[in-house]
Amino acid sequence: MHRDYSQRIAGRVAQVKPEELGTSKRREDIRIRKMAGEVATEVHRMKAFVRLSSLGLLVFYGFLKPRHRIGQHICDYFARRDPGIIVALGNGRESWISLCRNGCLIRGKGEGLQETLGSLKSALANVDGWQDSAGTEHEKVDRLWQAYYDSQYCPERKNLEAFRRRMPRRDQESAGMRLVQKEGNASLDDFFL
Repeated sequence: MHRDYSQRIAGRVAQVKPEELGTSKRREDIRIRKMAGEVATEVHRMKAFVRLSSLGLLVFYGFLKPRHRIGQHICDYFARRDPGIIVALGNGRESWISLCRNGCLIRGKGEGLQETLGSLKSALANVDGWQDSAGTEHEKVDRLWQAYYDSQYCPERKNLEAFRRRMPRRDQESAGMRLVQKEGNASLDDFFL
């Protein structure tokens, strides 16, 4: 899934056993290990930090602009996590769609996220249970989730430097995160009082 993956690298990976690749001192093998680590790190961050919104009761969508070719993988992850819900992830140039039903994945790829969401709206317009009008329950749920996400920022966090090292700004932007760094954020408790 690495952006620099090539047939030459695939050939080398096919020639060597995984345990040898893990201990090899060859420059190419070290590069392959580094590439695998970069992909694994980005996958981990995107799974943790992509924020999903709802489009009616049947669709979750979110912004994702990965540096490596992990878009479909991340979309599949969220679809497996929420079976029966269509998951669309993407940005202005590309998008990925996944649906997990009965243990099977149905996938699609589209142009930009907005075009994909428009197509999904049109396709689902006549489906029972589809809601897409202003003021519906999904907008309330979106506000609730956003309050939850915003409440996770803790200005008293003791080690902001470590957080910034582990989650650089470019990764926050790739996941569509917006950290609100002000006091007085809404919390989930505000909705239940």
